Amino acid sequence: MERRWLGLDRRSLLPALVVLVIAVVLRAVIPWIDHHIAEDDVVRAGDRLNLSSGLTVTPPVGWLLIDGLLVGASTVQPGTGSSTATVARSGVGAQIQVAPFAGDANALLDQLNRNESRSDDRPEFTIDGSRGAVNAAGGIAGVVENYTSTSSDGIIAAYVLPDGRGLAIEVSGAESQLSAHNGQISAMLRSVSVEARS
Repeated sequence: MERRWLGLDRRSLLPALVVLVIAVVLRAVIPWIDHHIAEDDVVRAGDRLNLSSGLTVTPPVGWLLIDGLLVGASTVQPGTGSSTATVARSGVGAQIQVAPFAGDANALLDQLNRNESRSDDRPEFTIDGSRGAVNAAGGIAGVVENYTSTSSDGIIAAYVLPDGRGLAIEVSGAESQLSAHNGQISAMLRSVSVEARS
């Protein structure tokens, strides 16, 4: 029985078609979809993260807002924000969290370091260098440390607000990427502010 069609073995036609369809999807369809997705979640100049009760952080321009609310965004309860936010770009991610905390910024950073050292996400977590101060634009003083681990390097900053909340900002990524975005990261750490609510 002849198994050829136009000189091709019929048994190899289906696998060849599957490979062709996959190639078309990867080379044409996915880039087309990516190009047509709205970039509403890209941070623009003047955007500020709304962390509730007037607390804001200015994320770097051009980074992608993964989680959180911007000042002025519609919420179920007007005037409220989000206790968490995440922004990212080029392999660098910044996670921001606010929660009640009784203590100073050094105590909060100590607690964050203990949590990270026990986390499976940060194997061989090690503080790299000495603790430094961060003087934010809103008059809020914080402390910051660099760390290394086998999964990533990073920076952890801690702030304690007069209203009894603690703010943690952790930026992680490859050392080369962190260095490339150092200016933007430093500006974000200094942008912490508590604004008067109207």
